[in-house]
Amino acid sequence: MKRPRRLRKLVPDPELFRRRAAGEPLRELASNYDVAHTTLGRYFERPEVAKEVRQAAKQLRAERQAAAARRSAERRLEQEVRRKAREQAARQREDDRRVRAVVARRTSRRRRPRNAHEAWLDEHDERRPLTRADLHRQIDEIAARVVAAGGGVQVVIEATGLRTRENVLRLIDPVILVEALNNDAATAVAEPVQERLRRLVPDPELVRRRAAGESLRRIAADYRVAHTTLYRYFQRPEVARQLRQAKQRARAKKVA
Repeated sequence: MKRPRRLRKLVPDPELFRRRAAGEPLRELASNYDVAHTTLGRYFERPEVAKEVRQAAKQLRAERQAAAARRSAERRLEQEVRRKAREQAARQREDDRRVRAVVARRTSRRRRPRNAHEAWLDEHDERRPLTRADLHRQIDEIAARVVAAGGGVQVVIEATGLRTRENVLRLIDPVILVEALNNDAATAVAEPVQERLRRLVPDPELVRRRAAGESLRRIAADYRVAHTTLYRYFQRPEVARQLRQAKQRARAKKVA
């Protein structure tokens, strides 16, 4: 059996299969991998390579479906939080109107209360029910501080230790969560087509170090890339968003 001819310059990796499965053109891939597009064309015609691409395409579809399900769940979460916040505000407005009406009726009377019981009834009717803000616990206060510092829902989860979005929805004041959602919306950006940086292998520590203010040259030396490579990487919108979120989490931990 004749063995496939070795492609001397091409060094394939899993990312190559994923990018081809995602529909990236051969010429763009070839320029990133320093080979001719015809070389890639011959490579992808190999049966075992075509199988790898099909598997990568299947994995990409599964990841996209999971991401779509997460986005749908997040939209439902946001709608529920905003509904609860509106209902809470409506109840408070209704209580305020009721108390104002009671006070207006009492002050319009010319006579004083006839006895202590009648005076107690007037005072009872004027009493405002405790609002959700009056009932704030420590986790509500922590959430309010981190949201005021610009934190979103994920920052609230980390600062309060509630671990999941469901716990936050159930336990944190919806009015605070609406502000957290608004902070998330203010920092959200569309995901672009990514350009691969071949030598850079990013990890969470990379973003954390940059968020802490470490210089590009110092980080670049540890990751064995040029500082200009890191600069281009941090200019990507999705990476810039991660950097902003890391800075928010750092500020939230200091506040908490």
